[in-house]
Amino acid sequence: MTQSSRLLRPLLPVLLLGLTSCGTGPAIDASKPMGAGEPATGIVAGTAVFFLRGRTLHPAERSAAGITSPTEAVRALLAGPSPEDHKQGLTSALPPLTGTLETALAKVTATPNAPGRLRVTLPYDPTALTPLALGQLTCTASVTALVELTGTGHTTPATHCSDYAVRHPVSSPESP
Repeated sequence: MTQSSRLLRPLLPVLLLGLTSCGTGPAIDASKPMGAGEPATGIVAGTAVFFLRGRTLHPAERSAAGITSPTEAVRALLAGPSPEDHKQGLTSALPPLTGTLETALAKVTATPNAPGRLRVTLPYDPTALTPLALGQLTCTASVTALVELTGTGHTTPATHCSDYAVRHPVSSPESP
């Protein structure tokens, strides 16, 4: 017997025990819900912007537009309903942008300012908007996060999309 095998021989039971216990641990009961952390926030590709049909917020799919962030979604909303949206009777309660569209949209940002919260910066005073316009912006920015709207030195209290009457799509903009 070599010296190395004499040194390893007393450790053999410990090593075998370690190998046989791999994969054991608390059993997972698949019949019970498990915590998975906080829900996702923000917007992913293939999302919707919220316009109005009558006096109800209504999602308009924007998957072909390649929207990949809340900023891009809000910019698409501020650009207004597409011709296809108009054919479906969708309108907007948002005021028209001043100056060139490109300059106005460049001022729009949507950034997380705390876990589960989003701050959307607009090119105008959001406190002067109607509740329907606030709902359009809030739901377009995020269906799950609290959204605070700010612009020209004015800020709204944070609200959630569920604070507004919304006709939700079959799957919300943030679900897979």
